[in-house]
Amino acid sequence: MHLRRRTTLVAVFAAVVTLACAALLSAAVLVPAPTVVLPFVIAACLGCPMAATYELARAVAAVRDPQLELRRELDRLPETAHPLGL
Repeated sequence: MHLRRRTTLVAVFAAVVTLACAALLSAAVLVPAPTVVLPFVIAACLGCPMAATYELARAVAAVRDPQLELRRELDRLPETAHPLGL
């Protein structure tokens, strides 16, 4: 996938996740949520946008330095032995 298109999609995803988490947190505050569930709602509403922002930062870094993404892909490839055994 083209890097700029991927970055745009990740930015839209991060915005949607942030808005959804804000709506969920607002609903949990306005409609009295059970106290047992509240810590999980708060953790999810803080953790999900942070994870989306982390992915957005990686996507923006890949656009700024396209070879960084290539290096990451090459690092994922397994090492193979030399065919002649030297």
